[in-house]
Amino acid sequence: MRKITLLLILISNTIFAQINVDGMDPFSDFQDLPSDTDVEKYGLDESGNRQAYSVYYEFYKQKSYDAAIGTWLHIFFNAPKLSKNIYVHGVNMYRNFIKNESDNVKKEILINNLLSIYDQRILFFPGEDSKILGKKAVDLYKYKKSDINEVQKAYLMLKESFEMQQETSSASLINYYFYSAGKLLGNNLLTKEELIDLFSDLSGVIDYKEAQFSQELFELSQKSDLNTKEIKAKKIALKETKTLSDVRINMEKALAPHVTCSNLQVLYELNFEDNQSDLNWLERAAKLLKKGDCADTDIYFKIAAKLHESNPTAKSAFYMGYLSLKQEDYNTAIKYFSQAVEEEMDSIKKADYLFYLAKTYYRKGANASSKKYAIEATQYRSGWGAPFILVGDLYAQSSRKCGENTGNSTNDEFTKRVGYWAAIEKYNYAKKVDASCAEEANTKIQQYTEQAPDKTSTFQVIGLDESTYRIECWYVEVVKNPYFSQY
Repeated sequence: MRKITLLLILISNTIFAQINVDGMDPFSDFQDLPSDTDVEKYGLDESGNRQAYSVYYEFYKQKSYDAAIGTWLHIFFNAPKLSKNIYVHGVNMYRNFIKNESDNVKKEILINNLLSIYDQRILFFPGEDSKILGKKAVDLYKYKKSDINEVQKAYLMLKESFEMQQETSSASLINYYFYSAGKLLGNNLLTKEELIDLFSDLSGVIDYKEAQFSQELFELSQKSDLNTKEIKAKKIALKETKTLSDVRINMEKALAPHVTCSNLQVLYELNFEDNQSDLNWLERAAKLLKKGDCADTDIYFKIAAKLHESNPTAKSAFYMGYLSLKQEDYNTAIKYFSQAVEEEMDSIKKADYLFYLAKTYYRKGANASSKKYAIEATQYRSGWGAPFILVGDLYAQSSRKCGENTGNSTNDEFTKRVGYWAAIEKYNYAKKVDASCAEEANTKIQQYTEQAPDKTSTFQVIGLDESTYRIECWYVEVVKNPYFSQY
């Protein structure tokens, strides 16, 4: 068992008695324990440790942390495998002690104690090491950000945690990872190029997590009654979404001058030869050039092609598809997007690739195929409005082509305009399931409401007592009559 240093403080009536076990292994008594699980969990004094846990936990629930800390420390040392709650509660208590301590020396000791709690949790409850390391790094940065050496330590821990967790990283970890990198840049301990690489990595994960939380919140919104677990999940999703949005805004504000197409083009052209065998570099560069709508540059072509040649994956096929789409080579784009869809196992990413496939067919003028893949995309990601906006656009741009030519001008004009009703219904649905689409949807609703049949023509062709109207064109849609009246 590896040695660790634990420096903990007993708190009683605001009097601090320092326990220094530096150089000792407080868990040495456990090295030769029998395999009996009760002994391993409760320690050698099961009855006493059960009682101590009960005492501290009762005080903890009442937020009487000064009263709880003594018996908590007893459990921490004597039954460290009793429960993960020991470490969750310990972190909460020590954060409270730090917040309320005015003496800088004592505060520094408390901070070190807090960090040691994370170390012991990793030691006795392995399996979530990357997650706990990230939490430790966040607290290290928050409490010691005035010391650039500690910031550098926090940055390296955050980097290690992020690289292990990727899209499962918390919004807090992403936030402080970028903050710590920015601070290192300001102290010339990180280059601008390294920060740009980090921006690429983080922005991709933020995109994914926002889609994930949007889907989760939509699914929860469809339930009439939420249980306790679902209420908690909703609260977490809302909080994480807000933090991710703030992180995105801060990152884009900080790097906006450096991630323009012209700047990125110069940067990646300069470094391409040296990095063309580095798959991570290629993927970061492709991701950022796409994000900045720079796919029509020569360097994006070279990077995307090299990435797909060196390591063909669903993602590299997507980058090639995106390049082909920008070049208006729709057949090639369809080939690559289809490949990406086929090879991708993650539902959110598959939905994104299907949506691009739908957009390609839209640009090609293949309306039925475009609608097919747009709807299929929503089957892999619920609560997403963009595909329904696209279907609305399909209906709107083909409305007049779907009209009749009977020679009856009133009837023919009505049928050429009624497709806008179908488009408007899709825009309304898009903003209903996805609030982020509301602005775009409202703009299009206003535009096409002005072009849709008015009340007079509706009355003349189908009457106001008909609640629906069936459109039959390249699509079949039964739409509501907005002027329907039962009287």
